[in-house]
Amino acid sequence: MLEVVSKLFSRRDPRQEAKLGLARIISRYDMTRLSYEQGISDERRSRDERYIALGVWLFPCEAETTPEELNISNGVPAVTYDLRSGGLGVMTPMFLNHKYFVVAVPDEADSWKFFRCEVRHNSIKPGNWYLLGMQVDIGMAVEGARRIEFKQHISHICAEG
Repeated sequence: MLEVVSKLFSRRDPRQEAKLGLARIISRYDMTRLSYEQGISDERRSRDERYIALGVWLFPCEAETTPEELNISNGVPAVTYDLRSGGLGVMTPMFLNHKYFVVAVPDEADSWKFFRCEVRHNSIKPGNWYLLGMQVDIGMAVEGARRIEFKQHISHICAEG
């Protein structure tokens, strides 16, 4: 009961919740830096960026797009360049000029987390690759029929490729 009452007086911070979700994914890929691998660590998590390559999906959207409004058929595959608790860097072989994206990041076996992100920079890299630096705004719950539609879309694209 006390927990229910305390939630009434505390405001949710969607950006902080999204950052925590992304930090959890980073921690899972950062297991080699734990104390049992390299001596005793003062703190398990650090705020530094991690150069982790993950296959992700980018869905162009608007600033206030909800999961129901998201156009799943516009998904573009990409690869992460780096991850940090406040955002991520993503490499794409094509120029994408949208200001906001929903980024689908793989979590555990056959599970995905969705984050709405704002593009902070879009830089060209050697080999005609583009690096999008994105700040996480909120985590999004893509559920039910939308999640099935997402999995069908990525299966279809991967089968063609």
